Amino acid sequence: MATRTTVRTEFLADVYTCALEGGIGYWSTCTDYRWSSDPRATVEEISGNPHVITLDTIAQGVNSIVSGAAMIPDGQRRRIAAADRTHDAETIDATDTDAIVQAALFGSLVYG
Repeated sequence: MATRTTVRTEFLADVYTCALEGGIGYWSTCTDYRWSSDPRATVEEISGNPHVITLDTIAQGVNSIVSGAAMIPDGQRRRIAAADRTHDAETIDATDTDAIVQAALFGSLVYG
């Protein structure tokens, strides 16, 4: 796991929680969800493929979007990049957190 500031960890944890509790539920089922000291979730895609989501997964998705590696709408990319710069997850919504998880797991938007 990467060493992160407390502010960065809180931002990633907020994105993680929003994604698991609202963003990705239309294409996945959460089979194991831990949000306390070491956030970790196991989800299963509607196709049956399992994935593990951690704060590292969220960081990977954010970085992929901000760098332009993951193809998402420009307005959404700008919103996520601004939230990333300020570590303010309140400026993004469940749709944005869904994109972050999909960028990490698939490299682009597959669902939605």
